[in-house]
Amino acid sequence: SYVGTKYAVACMNGTVGLQISLIVSGIQESDYVLVPNLTFVASLNAIKHTGADPILIDVNQSNWQIDLNVLENFLKTNTTQKFINKTKFCVLNEDGRIIKCVMPVHVLGNMCDMEHLKSIAKNYSLLIIEDSTEALGSFFNQRHAGTFGNLGVFSFNGNKIISTGGGGL
Repeated sequence: SYVGTKYAVACMNGTVGLQISLIVSGIQESDYVLVPNLTFVASLNAIKHTGADPILIDVNQSNWQIDLNVLENFLKTNTTQKFINKTKFCVLNEDGRIIKCVMPVHVLGNMCDMEHLKSIAKNYSLLIIEDSTEALGSFFNQRHAGTFGNLGVFSFNGNKIISTGGGGL
């Protein structure tokens, strides 16, 4: 109720929460996930544990968040939209593999322009899984981190703002 979501699932930690989110979103072996190059290793581990591969996108130096101009330029110049079994996907031109998701990582509670990110994701048929593990209590446009994407994940590890010694949501 604090973050304003209808549903929540408790899990062992934030990393497992990210991995579960990727799996239930249909991310699988040979897919790509776009992720900022300034992150904690857990984001990348969760992606690799599904068999997918990360594509690192540079961050904006003013807020340490995924640089949406760099992201949009990457997608414009390196991808094509293709229908596969009547579903529209974003495909990397270089190797024909599907990019299914973008994972913003709200490092130290900072957030990118989530409305702009949602627009980019919609234009390129991408899911958004928010790594909000460091962002409990962070807001963008009066909306809590972890509530903009298809799924959002929080951590309660010992180094987080609210800790249970471990755990994720």
